[in-house]
Amino acid sequence: MIKRGRTWGEISSSEWRGLFLVAIGMLAFGYYFVWWLNSLRQPSVWLLLLFVFATAYGATQILGNWALYLATHWRGSTPSLRVPEYLSVDVFITACGESPALVERALQAAVNMRGQHQTWLLDDGEDPRLEKMARRLGAGYLVRNGRNDAKAGNLNAALSQTSGEIVVIFDVDHAPTPDFLERTLGYFRFPKIGFVQVMLTFENHTDGWVATAAADSSLDFYNPTSIGSDGIQSTTLIGSNALIRRAALESIRGYQPGLAEDLATSIALHSAGWRSVYLPEPLAPGYAPPDIAAWFTQQLKWARGVFELLLTAYPRYFRQMSRSKRVAYAVRMTYYWIGPVIFLHLLATLLALFSSNEAVLANFQDYLEHLAPLGIAMMIIRQLALRRWRRFSRGASLMSNLQIKPVILVFGTWPVYTLAWLMVLARLPLRFRPTPKTQSGSLSPGWMLPQVVVSLLLLLGLLRHVADPASLSFLMWGFAGAQLFAHVLLIVQWLRLSFSKDRPAFPLLSSAETVHTQARSGSQ
Repeated sequence: MIKRGRTWGEISSSEWRGLFLVAIGMLAFGYYFVWWLNSLRQPSVWLLLLFVFATAYGATQILGNWALYLATHWRGSTPSLRVPEYLSVDVFITACGESPALVERALQAAVNMRGQHQTWLLDDGEDPRLEKMARRLGAGYLVRNGRNDAKAGNLNAALSQTSGEIVVIFDVDHAPTPDFLERTLGYFRFPKIGFVQVMLTFENHTDGWVATAAADSSLDFYNPTSIGSDGIQSTTLIGSNALIRRAALESIRGYQPGLAEDLATSIALHSAGWRSVYLPEPLAPGYAPPDIAAWFTQQLKWARGVFELLLTAYPRYFRQMSRSKRVAYAVRMTYYWIGPVIFLHLLATLLALFSSNEAVLANFQDYLEHLAPLGIAMMIIRQLALRRWRRFSRGASLMSNLQIKPVILVFGTWPVYTLAWLMVLARLPLRFRPTPKTQSGSLSPGWMLPQVVVSLLLLLGLLRHVADPASLSFLMWGFAGAQLFAHVLLIVQWLRLSFSKDRPAFPLLSSAETVHTQARSGSQ
């Protein structure tokens, strides 16, 4: 992609490098599909369905992401714009049963932001302790009748009771810096800007393996992917750390309900003609899921909600969106297809390992030979994109850029993503549940049963070939071994968290509890 209106000499060396690598990646992508085209010579309905799925996934998650990586070069600088004096601002912090310490951390930070604004605590838990806290800190306190539509309903009820021209939304685990409004409100000088989305960062990335992996799993999305989306004027709303023009929300009849209410609102705003801005700065750090139970809860809710939008809102708004927005939303809405993709590759691996038909094993090993160049190209392109466009996150390192921990975590979450896809296809509802903010270690063994079963089957399958190692290619040993390693490592983390007795409940939250206790003592 070349920015319009520039000469060849104005294209930077970084862009040339990106274009070259993506061109190599396209060749690898084509080589991978050579296997599919050869296989389709033997008619098979199931093989045809798998080919369609592979094509859809490859076009959105591989080619789509590469397009967004290149689009990062289209994005201009984000200068600080003077805040319009006439803007009135309401700050909403949504809560529903979270720890008072966590709420106070966010509420105090919001009240302390510089600039004229009114902070409101939107308490769906109707906790009298939080009402007293809000009054003490100088914030408003709002409740509503019932809990219909979860977060979206909470926000819409607050919108009906307030009047600020700009609405700023924070999830309860995100605490804004004092200059948050100064760095963001200036973009609303432009009347067509409907919302400004500020980068999400996580300050608990050192609180254990899961927290580190969960925080790193978002590096790609919140850095090159979101920056590239902004480069083609297609920033998507994430929810927390967001500023939205009230008139924009009113034009779409308020925040859209659902498990992925933020994404639903985003696509409605863009389809209504509103523009957006992405600001990649760490202005409101939050908490990543601290353990596997919290991670699975979050990912099931998100995947189920996003998949539903993929099948409903995306087709409905497709004609109203520009081509660039179609690409950006397709990339975001098909991300969780990674679960079914992993599941299908696991099935194929096990079938090849246990099959007595040498042709089956040979065919799958041939598939891996065509897949390997594409996998290598994907890793190299993502690594260089993170090195080039990683902004204001925790200290960059080779390990975090290679995404080893998050790859293992996401890989081991395939049953959750696959379940979410099946639930959408079967139209099975999922009750809204906030992501746990503290470590509990209490995950039902049933949630890890698929990983345990697959690990045992992979181990047995590999042991079948130990006596004759040459029966498997080097790629087959490596592919099956990597799958086994990823599953075992996640199982070990689950067991460690489940049986550890002396771990802190949540180090950062424990500190917040101390601050909360001191504040209460000082006010008495």
